Amino acid sequence: MTVRHGIAWLSLLIGSVAGVTSADATDHPAAGLPPGARAAVRAYEAHAGIPAFARKYGMKCSACHLAVPVLNQFGQAFKDNGYRMKNGTDDLRANEPAYWPLFGWLWKDYEVDVERVGGQTVQQRGGISNGALVLGGLGSIGDKVSFRFVPIIYEDGATIVDHGWIRYNQAFGSDWFNIKVGAAEFDLPINPGREYNMGASRFAVLYAYSVPGSISSFSVLLPQPGVEIMGHDLGSRNRYSVNLFNTGGAPRAHCVLCSPGIFGRVTHREEFASGFLRAVKAGVFGAYATWPVGPDTSDLKGQRRLGGDVELWMGSDVLPLRATLMGITGRDDRALVTGATQDPKFNAGMLQLEYLPKLPLVFYGRLQVIRNQRQAVAASPDDFGDQDFQLVGVRHAVELNSRFAWLLELTYWRWTIKRVAPGGANVTNHTVWLGTHLDF
Repeated sequence: MTVRHGIAWLSLLIGSVAGVTSADATDHPAAGLPPGARAAVRAYEAHAGIPAFARKYGMKCSACHLAVPVLNQFGQAFKDNGYRMKNGTDDLRANEPAYWPLFGWLWKDYEVDVERVGGQTVQQRGGISNGALVLGGLGSIGDKVSFRFVPIIYEDGATIVDHGWIRYNQAFGSDWFNIKVGAAEFDLPINPGREYNMGASRFAVLYAYSVPGSISSFSVLLPQPGVEIMGHDLGSRNRYSVNLFNTGGAPRAHCVLCSPGIFGRVTHREEFASGFLRAVKAGVFGAYATWPVGPDTSDLKGQRRLGGDVELWMGSDVLPLRATLMGITGRDDRALVTGATQDPKFNAGMLQLEYLPKLPLVFYGRLQVIRNQRQAVAASPDDFGDQDFQLVGVRHAVELNSRFAWLLELTYWRWTIKRVAPGGANVTNHTVWLGTHLDF
């Protein structure tokens, strides 16, 4: 495979990164993903806070959220417990008959995209994207069972079911053993569904990166069908999770156990009673997935992802300055890339800063870099397909109560992919995004 061949392959990527603008912005969050994964990523636009929990337990949204939708320590423990308080109020029979574990989301956004190739503007477009309506169920129906099922209906007629699962809480009577069956998200350091974003394009850069030419659409960004076992101590200061899955979207034919994979993560949080540094959380994670090659889908090849993260809470428990630093390294089998001469490797990193001057206002910024350590085709330039991503944003909740939430968000990001244009030029996208989000 020559450099020219690699550039031809990445023309698909250029088209999705720069050619898909807000005139069709519902596809934009999937830009840069392998084709088989793009549609599924749209579901991540819908994550937000759920006022239904505040109604169920008679609490304010700020009890669980640092700023919607990011969880504080109490909210993380509530989620780890299967969305349960464990105080006798979790069973539906203990609540008002009018309460059901149902919720809704509705959002719209306006986006302006400018594409530059080799420093020259080649396209600029803007418009209101196709919004979506979400009517789903999430929560606990007793001490032992929790669930999630979230169908998403877009204005263009597309319907996507976000990850759906059923969880058995406290198996064997211990918080250290909870079993979840279905399509579940991975316990990532900066979780796509738990950040100050209404779209997934901010995450597709790092989590969903695929080495140039790979036929696999595996991504730690996307929920994977399988079984999750997770556990934690009181307050979730120490946590672990293990996912056993079949890689979503992989071809299946002549196989008994098709495209198996595993993901795992462990974390520890240390809190301080006084001082500027309020808490530190550190974790490590890893994934190994398989993807079939050739005419017989039983011939599986592997993909490895390893990473670590550190999260710092500073200044205040209620209005903190939070910094998160994460690194990840990946390696794919050469058989996953047509014409490859060696196993490709890459390294990536992310730094996120966020500050809450007052509730419910938050300012945030994010830097992401991807560097190809070893190309699948030895003749390719070392920096072919490298990426740089910068984002700044502000989010404000105009209304936030147990009945509904009304959120406004303004972000700007810059995304550069190196040497993928004809002649080896870089492609850069500049995007301004303004969105509004209603939660019920």
